[in-house]
Amino acid sequence: MPINLLHQIQQLLNWPQQLVAVEKRNVFVVYFLVLLATSLDNLNSTAALTMTANIEKEFHTDSSTASWVLSGYALTLGSFIMISGKIADIIGPHNLFLIGLTSVWICALICACIPHSSIITLIVFRAIQGIGASSLVPSTIALAANYFTGRYAKYLPAAIIGFIISLTGTLGFGIILGGAFSETLIGYRSFFFFVFAFGFFCDLVLLFLIIPIKKTTEHANLKMKNIDFIGSALVIVGILLIILGLTEGGENWRSPKAYMPLIVGFFTFVCALVFEILYIQRFKTKHRHLDKASDWRLQMELLFPPDIIRIPNFLPFLIVCGLYYATFTMMLAVGIEYYSFIEEASPIISAIKVFPLTVGLVFGAIIYRASYYEKVGLRNMFILSAAFTLGSCVWFSRTNYEVLNSYWKFGIGSLFLYGYGMNIFFNIYIGAVVANTPLHLQGVVNGIYQTCSQVLLSIGNALVPSILGNLQRATNERMKHELHAKFQSVFYVIMGFHATVFFIMVLFVRNLKKKEEPESEMIDDSVKNEDVCVSTT
Repeated sequence: MPINLLHQIQQLLNWPQQLVAVEKRNVFVVYFLVLLATSLDNLNSTAALTMTANIEKEFHTDSSTASWVLSGYALTLGSFIMISGKIADIIGPHNLFLIGLTSVWICALICACIPHSSIITLIVFRAIQGIGASSLVPSTIALAANYFTGRYAKYLPAAIIGFIISLTGTLGFGIILGGAFSETLIGYRSFFFFVFAFGFFCDLVLLFLIIPIKKTTEHANLKMKNIDFIGSALVIVGILLIILGLTEGGENWRSPKAYMPLIVGFFTFVCALVFEILYIQRFKTKHRHLDKASDWRLQMELLFPPDIIRIPNFLPFLIVCGLYYATFTMMLAVGIEYYSFIEEASPIISAIKVFPLTVGLVFGAIIYRASYYEKVGLRNMFILSAAFTLGSCVWFSRTNYEVLNSYWKFGIGSLFLYGYGMNIFFNIYIGAVVANTPLHLQGVVNGIYQTCSQVLLSIGNALVPSILGNLQRATNERMKHELHAKFQSVFYVIMGFHATVFFIMVLFVRNLKKKEEPESEMIDDSVKNEDVCVSTT
């Protein structure tokens, strides 16, 4: 987006925010509305899992093409989320959140009105919607970190729990809503109308009530014109190609459409790292005594600031978070497809059967108490999380259509425990990252985490169809037996991922320390009156 256009949009957003006095806005009400709007991210993703069949029918296309309504959204979401995090740090997460939310509901309305003559148009606008949605999660985490600091710091754990519930609770509801809306008279379109109405309401209210964040001196030094556009372009293209290759690999790994984007995307992303770390950062270190105005390289804002390596457990958390995203989506897909294609359940019934996984996630967030976790030891809780998820995965893998009451023996309890085990990790990890990341780096750091998670999630999405192949409802004993064996192969892969998580938790995660008070000096309101605003009760 051109810098001048972004600045004009930012000025346009500031006008309605001036109509309601800042001191009359309530930070808790605003954050609640932000969480409601953020839930659209996962609703848009998971609902497509159970809407694909209806889209395939309405557009008279095949399942592979219809699946791109989901893949196109995931493709751009994962590719732009890191850049969105960086932009959030520069223009303010409150501004980027409103811009992203606006594009989400506008695209939803367009998707609902697209005629059934060409599915390509629907895929394109879903991809554009993914770009807008890429700003929601990094901006929300950055808002939480900025809103709940100082005298509001005691509310930060509750804010993080609310964020987790907002994301995890919508995973199961999204699948059910997608299936339910597909059964209406206008089919999948009713879901997009719902997203439009929901997003428009949240956006309209927040446009007047959202609380601009305080700017630190580090925030003030960040300029849009100094962003690393070369590195940004390489990252976007690299991640885009990697996710594209992984998506195509779900159909056929031997196809050039799968391995060529992976190879080119990987080397493009490596080029971005080399450009920033080995060239720009070295140049800045070597010439740090010079005036920044003397060379454009000294002014450049890096996508991978060197300070992020100093965040405790940055690399272990990055890997584990990505692996959990991959295994979560694989467990969700395996559950839905097993109940649909072997047990011949409807999309809604299949979604309800895997819903205990979401219940476990939400339950873990609701009962979370930091004091309890600290008594056991945060590192020990991480190990316990890995043990729970690995054990419950083994338990769920025992699911067998030949066993009487198989779901009640191997499904409902294992899925609930799996969700609860995952929640243990996310409760601590998100709080630790927010607490130990400087305010001016909240967006980019969470963007990096989400980018890694989206890439691993795409790997999970690609592995399931590549192992299972083209699925058809098993109508006889032989087909059910063969398909059951393929599902067991997927479970072995999931178990391998969770064994890796357990290994990392035991050997590489260090104990966490309490957050130190930030040393950043707040800039004077009189100097940056246009950009600075205080949070309020």
